[in-house]
Amino acid sequence: MNNKKKLGIFSFIICILTTVFVFSLNKTFAETTEVSVSGKFVDTITNVKVTNNEGGDLNWDLEQWATFLITANFDLKNKNVKAGDTTVISVPDALMITSQSFDIKDIKTNEIIAHAKVSADNKSISLTYTDYVEKYSDTNGSFFFYARVDFKKHPQQGEIPIEITINKETKPAGKITFKGIGDGNPYLLTKTSWVNSGDQREIQYTISVNRTKQNIKNVTLEDHLQFTNASYEKDSIKIIKGKFSYDTGEWVFSNRVDVTDQHKITISEDGQSFVIELGDITEEDQYRISYKVRLNYDPVDREVLRNEATLKGLGIENKNVINAAAVQIPGGAGVGYVYSINIHKVDEANQPLKGAKFKVVRQANNQVIGEFVSDDNGNIAVNKLLKDKYTITEVEAPSGYIIKEADTEVNVEDFGADYSVTKTIVNPKEETTTTTTTTTTTEAPTTTEAPTTTEAPTTTEAPTTTSVTTTEAPTTSVTTTEAPTPTTVTTTEEKPGLPKTGEGKGSLVTIIGFVTLISSIAAIAFLRKNEKK
Repeated sequence: MNNKKKLGIFSFIICILTTVFVFSLNKTFAETTEVSVSGKFVDTITNVKVTNNEGGDLNWDLEQWATFLITANFDLKNKNVKAGDTTVISVPDALMITSQSFDIKDIKTNEIIAHAKVSADNKSISLTYTDYVEKYSDTNGSFFFYARVDFKKHPQQGEIPIEITINKETKPAGKITFKGIGDGNPYLLTKTSWVNSGDQREIQYTISVNRTKQNIKNVTLEDHLQFTNASYEKDSIKIIKGKFSYDTGEWVFSNRVDVTDQHKITISEDGQSFVIELGDITEEDQYRISYKVRLNYDPVDREVLRNEATLKGLGIENKNVINAAAVQIPGGAGVGYVYSINIHKVDEANQPLKGAKFKVVRQANNQVIGEFVSDDNGNIAVNKLLKDKYTITEVEAPSGYIIKEADTEVNVEDFGADYSVTKTIVNPKEETTTTTTTTTTTEAPTTTEAPTTTEAPTTTEAPTTTSVTTTEAPTTSVTTTEAPTPTTVTTTEEKPGLPKTGEGKGSLVTIIGFVTLISSIAAIAFLRKNEKK
């Protein structure tokens, strides 16, 4: 193969490689995606405090499992909150949130304002706002949730200051006093209860028997519901035999054996009570009895459901314990406001004008709210607006009238206590044009033959001049347009501009091409030099 062929092949290969590389580079730039930006953190909490479960002052010492309320107020006014923005409320490490996740809703429409999600470690709640906050202005309200002392983290007795962290800012919320974990207070009979967080109609109970390790013959356990419209779930009654021990604030039940089938269980005909025959028990016999009660209605927050357990046996005094299952449903409510612009169209005599067309634009983002036409009374109502600045532009005047000033501004402070503003816009009439035409008529002069007798000369009558004024009547066309139903368009604030990964690629490609060209020229020169040799 001679050098000319080598040169041609080499040049061809260089061109192919350069083309492939440039196209690959362009594809890489084209396929680069922008990074999405999530919602921002916003502090909407105006105050937060600790209360008892009824919302009053918490002025007593708390038992180990006792709960209390944390209440907070929020206000989104002037916060520029968007859908997806978040407020994080964290409790101190000495506390634990006992509530499940919940929603904060509009008290009038039941729309969800924010989702309140309790974290896995029960130390914080994240409020994530919905698009409700972009449809309503000046949204405000309150919410609450339940908490208790995390005695694993704080077992000691004493006062606990409660400081709530909102995002990264700490706010004081009051204080509580904790009794400490103590020695567990072992009793012959104890009873606990709680509402199923996933099913508010289900109440769960446990009864602990013989933590005191006594010997008792012919033992029976009776349970009586002290509320109606509910019944035991028969299959849920379980009798478990095991060993109780107290460890760091909690009673631990180990060595569990299900002995349900070894004991007689009788439920009353009305379903309001049951009896369990345990028989003779020794100090080695300890029991945990669990069961469920089904409500036939939806309970409400802070409803108290009481029932009574009684332990009977030979040689002992009956032991009674009344348990109160407190329904604790967290929640929150708020209200947002929508605003309206009322346009009143009149002439210079303050008479209503029909058929004027307007465009309403939100200034912040140039969002066109819509186009509207004045009705028979000259009115337009633009509803479901955010409290913001707007421009009212008259795009078409009624026939026979002119637009004096096209734009009318609406400022935030213009909205009144009724969440509305009225703008009266005047149209002057079109000016009419008057045309005057003057016509002059002159009679022909009379020719007289010379008379034999000289007569008095004929006097020519002065010409008659007639002035005629013609005024063209303007044609008035009245267009009747039904006012469209105002609609609100929700817009999401544009995310901050991000650097675009492909900017300046033209320069890079040029440099690469230039380098390739120089390399090709050098190669050609080299081959020609060899050819001469």
